[in-house]
Amino acid sequence: MSRYHNSIHTPVFRSQVSDYSSLSGALTPPSSQFKDPRRHRVPQCAAKPAGQPVSEPISFDYIGYLGQGVRIVDFSALSANALANMVASGNDLVLARTGVKQINLRISWPGYEHLNWSFSTPASPSMTRIQLGASIGMHLWRFVEKAMSSSTSRPEWKIGDKAIEFEKIILVALYSLGSDVWQADLAVDF
Repeated sequence: MSRYHNSIHTPVFRSQVSDYSSLSGALTPPSSQFKDPRRHRVPQCAAKPAGQPVSEPISFDYIGYLGQGVRIVDFSALSANALANMVASGNDLVLARTGVKQINLRISWPGYEHLNWSFSTPASPSMTRIQLGASIGMHLWRFVEKAMSSSTSRPEWKIGDKAIEFEKIILVALYSLGSDVWQADLAVDF
């Protein structure tokens, strides 16, 4: 920061400068962004865009832990009131200006690509971040059940007992790929 003093403008301190970039929605954050060294992003091939995104990425974070995600199990185990006190901007209407009526979510988990897993879930402008997370959690549980009874070509990403359990899966964000097609950004605590 420059030491130049201008009597017209107040100084801008480092704490007031944003790290936001206009490209942040277009780039996948590096896996090293997590504060917990045991947390790793699930490597997925990005689905082919189906047009222009209808929304910025929708993030899921605990209050005070930006970019760290929310455990999927919390969306299914805790009440909406409890989650409202835990999830950052949990009651925000995240689809309010999108016009989205349905979300077609694609899950491409390493080693389980043969499952070609996708599901559709109703969506509305009145859907909150918490409700959206709960819907994703419910469908992700179905994927986990199917994966547990399937073979995998990537043992390090195996889902099931003595492997990656549902409780270890983190929802970081949801990305719009256009035409109501979405992809979840997931992480795992090893």
